[in-house]
Amino acid sequence: MAEITAQQVQSLRSKTDLAMMDVKKALVEAGGDEAKAMDILRKKFADKMSDRADKETANGRIGVFADDKGAALVEMRCETDFVGGNDAFKALANSIAETALKSNVTDAEKLKAAKAGDRTVQDLLVDAFGKLKENIGLKRASRIEGFGACYVHHNGKVAAAIACDKAPGEAGRQICMHIASTMNIAGLTRNEVDAASVSEARAKAADEAKGKPEQILNKIVEGNMVKLYAELVLLEQPFVMDDKKSVQEFAKENGFAVKAFIKYEVGGLK
Repeated sequence: MAEITAQQVQSLRSKTDLAMMDVKKALVEAGGDEAKAMDILRKKFADKMSDRADKETANGRIGVFADDKGAALVEMRCETDFVGGNDAFKALANSIAETALKSNVTDAEKLKAAKAGDRTVQDLLVDAFGKLKENIGLKRASRIEGFGACYVHHNGKVAAAIACDKAPGEAGRQICMHIASTMNIAGLTRNEVDAASVSEARAKAADEAKGKPEQILNKIVEGNMVKLYAELVLLEQPFVMDDKKSVQEFAKENGFAVKAFIKYEVGGLK
């Protein structure tokens, strides 16, 4: 039997954050080979993850990543708020978001098989379980292409990302903050607003203006529609940090245009 040194145990423990006895047993079983010991530990904790699979994962956080190729968000779930705010869980979520963007895989199950460096996302999930001892899951993922920017709220539960025609810098992050803080966004442009809702709003405005001369009636209706779009369309919304300009105007002042966006909230339906 290979003699396992304290240095070997400490080295593997620093990489896994597992109990000393678990690490030493794995090293003994692997004959002192650290890579084999890591595989043993992953298998061991994968089995334990299966045992906890029925535990409710009502908490979590949104992982974010953006670069000059695009942006991605992932929704990660866990059992408790304590783990949801853990730095290791945060790093895991962001790493998986980066993998989603770079692998072009957004199906949650398929993303688990995608490579994150020299390991798969599933390996990362197992490693995280070994450290955090909770049922951890990947719920969903989305990506958009372009010059990216992202923002995640301090509680980790709400996040947004945009893709632009040019590098947006800090202004892009501020627009992501606007998106994260805004409750009602139907789409990026008017074309994305539900047609039935538009027709209903137009008919309601016309009914309220009934009896007015046609020219005035049309102005009233169009005025009401402008107000509606300013509520629902991202680019036409008053920018949260300066409501004298729209989001589109703020972006233009900073030299870029927003081409796509994503917003995630833990427990969201989409």
